Amino acid sequence: MRRFVLLLMVSSLTACQAAADDFVLGPTDTNVAGTFALTTINGGVLPVVARVTNTDRWDLVADTLRISGDSTWTETSSYTVNSLADGSITTSQSIASGVYAIADKQINFTMRVGGTATFIGAVQANVLTLVFNDAHFVYLR
Repeated sequence: MRRFVLLLMVSSLTACQAAADDFVLGPTDTNVAGTFALTTINGGVLPVVARVTNTDRWDLVADTLRISGDSTWTETSSYTVNSLADGSITTSQSIASGVYAIADKQINFTMRVGGTATFIGAVQANVLTLVFNDAHFVYLR
């Protein structure tokens, strides 16, 4: 199955979660490398409905973002796919990756594989926060 670009996922998720208008991203630590597991989206916990089509409902059940010391990152998203026709459940996984740079006290991410998008984030201690399309995502190392 083709990668569900973070942009598409976020637009669906923001409809289901509280708005992040008042959220302010803090300054990032200089050591951002690590593997982070998604815990909340706009304060809501997983699983969340990521996408609904005419035939399926895709629930995001897990998401891991690995930030490497060589200025690259990789995201792996795991879904349960519920058939609206017969109620069967399957699983699916997608991978996105790209590069990042630290500037102006934040991490600037650019997606290169799995779509094209840019978004910002910050690591503070063991918490990674991403801000994208008026939503904020909190990951733990």
